[in-house]
Amino acid sequence: FGDIGHGIMMTLAGILLVLYEKRLAPYAADEMFGTLYKGRYNILLMGIFATYCGFIYNEVFAVPFDVMGKTLWCSGENAHDEQCMAIPGNDQYGMQKWKRTTLVEAYDFVTNSTTGEEVVWDVYPMGTDPGFAHTGNKLNSVNSFKMKFAIIAGVIQMVAGVNCKLMNTLHFRDRLTMWFVYIPEMVFINSIFGYLCCLILIKWLTNWDATYVLNNSMVVSIPQVYCEQDLSNMPCWSAPFVYNPADLNYTYNGAPALMDLPPTMWCMKGNTPSAGCAIMEWEGKLIVEGNVFGNTTMPDPMKFNADGCRGSSGLEGCLMYKQNPPSLLDTLIKMFMELGSVAVSNQVIPGQGPLQIILILMAFISVPMLLLPKPYILKWRHEAAQHHQLHDEDEQEASGGGGHGDGHEFDFGEEMVHQMIHTIEYVLGCISNTASYLRLWALSLAHAQLSEVFWEKTVVDFGLAPEGGDMLMLFCTIAAWAAFTVGVLMGMESLSAFLHALRLHWVEFMNKFYFGDGYKFMPFAFDNLDDLFGGTAD
Repeated sequence: FGDIGHGIMMTLAGILLVLYEKRLAPYAADEMFGTLYKGRYNILLMGIFATYCGFIYNEVFAVPFDVMGKTLWCSGENAHDEQCMAIPGNDQYGMQKWKRTTLVEAYDFVTNSTTGEEVVWDVYPMGTDPGFAHTGNKLNSVNSFKMKFAIIAGVIQMVAGVNCKLMNTLHFRDRLTMWFVYIPEMVFINSIFGYLCCLILIKWLTNWDATYVLNNSMVVSIPQVYCEQDLSNMPCWSAPFVYNPADLNYTYNGAPALMDLPPTMWCMKGNTPSAGCAIMEWEGKLIVEGNVFGNTTMPDPMKFNADGCRGSSGLEGCLMYKQNPPSLLDTLIKMFMELGSVAVSNQVIPGQGPLQIILILMAFISVPMLLLPKPYILKWRHEAAQHHQLHDEDEQEASGGGGHGDGHEFDFGEEMVHQMIHTIEYVLGCISNTASYLRLWALSLAHAQLSEVFWEKTVVDFGLAPEGGDMLMLFCTIAAWAAFTVGVLMGMESLSAFLHALRLHWVEFMNKFYFGDGYKFMPFAFDNLDDLFGGTAD
């Protein structure tokens, strides 16, 4: 439920309910209004958070919100922007994929030479770049972000729930539960899902435009700094938008360079413009970025690898290409299906294969540590207590006194079954609960799509239609759009979002620490202050 317009409407409704709560109190007897009245603070908080999420998604009633600066992407409408003028072509669809960078500051197109500056770009100050709203892959990019964000939010809340168990163990001084329940649970959830969240954050923070796979054996980073004429500042990038490497006139060790490159090198294929090809020196060989798009042979480490490049007389066995952001879903699946085997082109961090083996071992060890120690230690404690009790009874009988039992019974089988059920529920629950948090992504997707459909199919298509729109039609379509917004989005959608959030708190969060074997919970209410404090409260 993330939209600035809808969030502000929800916030205003919550503010009115809170400010006029005394006047509205007599009407709370009505079942429908009473539900809203009693949840007035939840409505206020929900409106504030919905507004914040709206700024993250940068949407106002499904319309892109573009007031905090320029979008990162060039388009035909901005072809005269200084940061986009150097890009070949000026059609809107041809320039959409180009970023608004400092290219003209890093490369002098008058003298055709580098300035030594690195090409950088400024991301949109807050939230999703509104430029995605006009692209063909908007849904894919937004869905990917929301899905990953839902997983991160879910794992954080579940880890917080496990930490609540730590607070309980410290409060009741239950060291046994802390060592053999809390710690194995933390190890298990973080070795798999905490690791996944770290991969998501690293993937977001990595500059994939400057990350390359070298000889299918290592990942290297080459900042976008353009080459000097003698390639003295390698690794670097070749001059932008030069299709033929022979036209660059580069020299290397006093001899012409890039003159007879093998087919696997040079990234500009079919006169497709590019901001340059990466160039680096590796073991005395000049390796240039190639284009592997649609090619399944070149990324194969059996065909191109470091040994083949090292052993070749020329550059035929050498290869370097830009690394695509790996699919984290495939990474998580292959983490269990292909132990320790992570292709270099799919690596997010160095040494990812051995690290995953260690994490899987930690997860597997934590399961028996969660299952076995606590029941056996309780059994040992019970037997030790029985031994001391029998010893005391023998002494009392010897002195003429009568022995008596404490009445405490311990059933090892019952305790073992209870711990087994808890272990199975926790291990499977970590998987199912993480998937359950994806409802946050689904709700956000449904809300955004409904908002867009109501706006475009009423106001845009009919009220603002260039062939037949007039003021009366515009007024009618805005009225219909407002009715849909209040009835469906503010009514049904907000109720759905609240119910799903409530379920996530009750099931996915509270099952990590809540057992229901304490004292009865009494929700806070001003009417109950007398009972809480045992007297008259002011």
